[in-house]
Amino acid sequence: MNLREFNVSWFATILGSGGVAIAFLSIYPALSWILTVALTAIFALLTCIWFAKLIFHWDVAKKEIQHVVMGNFYPLQPISAVILAILYKRFMIPFDEPLLIYGSVLILIMTIYLSYHFFANVTAELKSIHGGWFIPPVSTILVTDAILLYPPDPTKFAISLIYFGIGFMLFLFIATILFLRLVNHELMPFELAPTNFIILAPIGILIVDILSIFNYAGKLFTISENYLALIFSIPLWGFGFWALVVNLMLLLRYIRQEFPFFLGWWSYVFPTAAFTLATIALSRAIEVFRYITYPIFALLIVIWVLVSINTIKMLIQK
Repeated sequence: MNLREFNVSWFATILGSGGVAIAFLSIYPALSWILTVALTAIFALLTCIWFAKLIFHWDVAKKEIQHVVMGNFYPLQPISAVILAILYKRFMIPFDEPLLIYGSVLILIMTIYLSYHFFANVTAELKSIHGGWFIPPVSTILVTDAILLYPPDPTKFAISLIYFGIGFMLFLFIATILFLRLVNHELMPFELAPTNFIILAPIGILIVDILSIFNYAGKLFTISENYLALIFSIPLWGFGFWALVVNLMLLLRYIRQEFPFFLGWWSYVFPTAAFTLATIALSRAIEVFRYITYPIFALLIVIWVLVSINTIKMLIQK
């Protein structure tokens, strides 16, 4: 692998497979454990390569960070650390907190810098907006999910809500801009087509976050208002279902136009995993979601397996 040309999107393999591992926790924990071990090794390897590129080819990395398309993918590295922190916490593996602290701090720095850079230095046409812009808000609300896995603590709760606020508001702004782009311009080129699916990631994680926030607040302040969490979460799930169906239809359209496989296809995996996790979370309170979980979970596995097989084929061919 050419160090200068190393693509930060390789971390999407950890994000996608990590989402699958979390989804399997309550169904087949042994597979989650195997994936966690494998992803730890992959994360260590990719992170060494990534840091080497930052050190020896900073000129290239700087241009990528400041690019209107590529820049939004750089938070994939710290997001991968947070995904592993979540898995480590669930399996009670040491180093979950250092990974979470590293990931959350770097995510905040990148989110602030990217926002500033695009506001101050970039004049982006509407047609250049793509689903990858959702990655920074996805990263911040994922930090919220990770923090709320720990025992009730007022400071942790406040920090989790700060990250939630950043991600939620950025999600609303970017969703509005992306909707205008899809309505007013032709479909994205196939290189960016998978990014349309990323909208499912913030929707799914927001649902999990809302349920977790109310549950955490109930433990911290000795109150129980879980019904309010459902009132907020279920409509958001409905929007996610709409986004899933529309994007599957768009995917079929791209496939009919000869849609070649490339690394960007991993953008289909984690968003689907996030929406699956949201459906599983709702199924614990509303029985009908238990039946909806099965086809969505099956879709996740099919997508993950197909993308993984094609990734391995791509590596072999290189």
